[in-house]
Amino acid sequence: MNEEAPDVVGAWTHSFEEDTDAVAVYRPDEYPFQPSRQPRRGMEFRPDGTFVEWLPGPDDRPRKIIGHWERQGADRIRITFPGGSGRPFVLTVVSREDDQLAFAK
Repeated sequence: MNEEAPDVVGAWTHSFEEDTDAVAVYRPDEYPFQPSRQPRRGMEFRPDGTFVEWLPGPDDRPRKIIGHWERQGADRIRITFPGGSGRPFVLTVVSREDDQLAFAK
C-alpha cells in the first residue's frame, strides 16, 4: 500500500485550545484565533526544505530558529538544526485538512 504524504508546506500556528492528550493541533497563520494570554508557538515548512520554528522569547515576542525538514515516510518528518541552534526531532502527522494540521504528541 503506497500512502501519499500529506502536504505540510506553509506557516502553521499552534492551536493549543484544540489539543488532546494524544494530538497537537496547528492552524494556518491566517486562522482567526481567539485572543490568548499564552503565547503561541509556530512552525513553517518551506518547499526548499527550510524549517522555521517560532518560539516565545523571554518577553513573549516570537523568536525564530532556522532548521531543515525532510520526509521519513508518508507521515513522519525529521527536523534538524545544522547550525546547532536546536535539538533534532521527528514529527508524526496524524491528519491534514484544509485548515488544520495535527501531530502526535
